[in-house]
Amino acid sequence: MGSKANTRVILITGGCGYIGSQLIRDLAGDPRFADVIIRILDNMQRGGYPALMNLPTEGRYQFIEGDILDPVTVRWALRGVDAVVHLAAVVRTPFSYDHPAWMEQVNHWGTAQLVEQCLDAQVTRFFFASSASVYGPGGVFEETSACRPVGPYAQSKWRAERVVMAARERGLRPTILRLATAFGYAPTMRFDAVANRFAYLAGIGRPLTVYGTGEQIRPLIHVRDVSRAIRFCLAHSEDTEDHIFNVVGENASVLDIVEAVRSVKPEVRIHYTEQDVLTHLSFAIDGRKFEEMGWEPRYTVETGMAEVLALFKGLAVLSAEFSEITTDSIP
Repeated sequence: MGSKANTRVILITGGCGYIGSQLIRDLAGDPRFADVIIRILDNMQRGGYPALMNLPTEGRYQFIEGDILDPVTVRWALRGVDAVVHLAAVVRTPFSYDHPAWMEQVNHWGTAQLVEQCLDAQVTRFFFASSASVYGPGGVFEETSACRPVGPYAQSKWRAERVVMAARERGLRPTILRLATAFGYAPTMRFDAVANRFAYLAGIGRPLTVYGTGEQIRPLIHVRDVSRAIRFCLAHSEDTEDHIFNVVGENASVLDIVEAVRSVKPEVRIHYTEQDVLTHLSFAIDGRKFEEMGWEPRYTVETGMAEVLALFKGLAVLSAEFSEITTDSIP
C-alpha cells in the first residue's frame, strides 16, 4: 500500500458489524498497522453502536454513517484511502429468502458500485469478505472448485465476486476471502448463525433444536481468526493480491457444535426433529492454500461457545416448562 503524509488510511465498510467491530479494535492494537487511520463506513441499520464505544485508542478512528449504495457518501469516504476492506453486506441467510431483492441490491450491486468508485478514486487495493456458501452443498471444496450457490445470499456473494475479479482488467488489485461462518464474541454480536445461536439458546435455558441427523457439516471460524486473516492479508498485501482464499477454522457437524455447548453447559436439552430446514446445505471447505501462506487458526468452537455462554451467566435457570413458553403460547 502507498503512503500519504506517512499515514495510511484503511476504509472498513460495514465496520460496525459483527466482524468489523472486532477488526477495527485489532487493527489498532497490531504494531504492523501503527501508522494506520481506521475509517469506518456503516449505515447502522443493524444497530452496531457498541462497535464505536470504548475504542482502544484515541485519534485512530474516523466514522462515517452512510450506505455503500449512496455514491456521494462512498466517494467522500474514499478520499485519501490506501486500501478498502469490504465487509458491508446483508448477511442473515434465512432472512434472505424473504427479501432476495434487497440482498441482491446490497451484496451484489452495492459491491459493484463500491468497486467503480474505488477505480474512479484510484484506490486499487481491495479486500473482499465473501462467503464459503458460494460453493453450494456437498463435498469438500477448494478455491478452484466450481461454485453452485444456493439461495439469495450465496448467489449475491458469488455475483459480487465476479464483479470484483472482472475489475482486475481495469486496475483493481483484489483479494477475496471466502469466509466460513463466524462464531464467538465480538462487540457487535450476531446470533442468527448456528453456533452462536446454539450458545444463546443454551444461555437463556432453551433447548437446542437439531434438524435431521445433525451430521450436516458447517465450515466455522472464530471471529477473532477472521480478523487475524484480514490483517494477515493487509500485512502481506503483495503476496495475497489477486488471490481467492478459503478461510476456515474447522469443518464441524451440527452435533459437534452441540457437544461444544454441552462441554460448557452439560444440562442443556436437545430436541431432535425430522423437519427439513436447510439440512441439505452440508459442505466443507479446504483451507490449506491460505494456511500455506503462513496463517493458521487459533480458536476452537469450544473456545467460542464458552465465551458466548459467559455473556449470559447472570441468568437464572428456568424450569423446562417455563423456558419453552413463547409469545404465541401466552393467552
